[in-house]
Amino acid sequence: MKNVFFKLVTTAAAASLVLAALPVSADEEAKEIKVAVAGGFYPITYADDNGEAQGYDVEVFKAVDELLPQYTFTYEITDKETMNVGVQSGTYQVGINSLFKNDARTSTYYMPENNVGYTPVGIIHREGEEINSFDEALDQGLKPYLVNASGGIRFVYDDWNANHPDKQIEYTLNTEFSYADLFASIRSGDYDWSADLIPVFNLQDKDTVAGLVISDPVAVVPTYPIVNQSETELGDAINEALGTLKEDGTLSKLSEDVFGYDVFALAEEDETEAETETGTGTEEETAAEETETAAE
Repeated sequence: MKNVFFKLVTTAAAASLVLAALPVSADEEAKEIKVAVAGGFYPITYADDNGEAQGYDVEVFKAVDELLPQYTFTYEITDKETMNVGVQSGTYQVGINSLFKNDARTSTYYMPENNVGYTPVGIIHREGEEINSFDEALDQGLKPYLVNASGGIRFVYDDWNANHPDKQIEYTLNTEFSYADLFASIRSGDYDWSADLIPVFNLQDKDTVAGLVISDPVAVVPTYPIVNQSETELGDAINEALGTLKEDGTLSKLSEDVFGYDVFALAEEDETEAETETGTGTEEETAAEETETAAE
């Protein structure tokens, strides 16, 4: 999934990381950063019984906060639209809600190069049927549901198609997408399957998804915070901190704690698979693979 999954790179120089870790002087107060948390998306961003912000993205930003003593992060639960408008206007400096990158967001907000994490994607299908991969769906000639034109699943399909020229997912974009229609259409047999975010499916009422199941992860979508465009210094600091947390394994551990598996490891597996299928590995990697195959 080389094209969808933006490769994580640590762009900060070692010197700047050292400076970022220096304590704030006694006569200099840490700057308060208001982080809008769009709730209702368990287990990534949600409010607990006391109305406090919780979830994977929140835990990541608490870890980021520890690396940036020049800032103090405070969290406020809100709805997604209020978060978007508030970060754009400067009411909030940062917004978090498992957000993927698109042209509209990157032109409106500062979005760091390093991502917060990945949201797992599974395949929704009827109970009693086995569809555990795109390969299985395509080999059986099953029909995918319409794709939300403003969502991130189209990029998952596009990436698959780029890496599988002989086995394409043929899909149609839908500008009036609704989950109610998606579930009803698969249940009725008008369509056979749809890839979607596992947390979204798991949040549905049991009656709403009756007769349907979602597979284990078949892909992951990289997600990012949004930062007010004028807060470039803050955005750069967050980017550096995210790179550090990825490199030292903190993000993988948080993923395992929240999801039960390491989404970063899944992303690396997808990238390795894509490189193997498209022949972009190094000569040494190819030789090693051939040696392992011969040994088997």
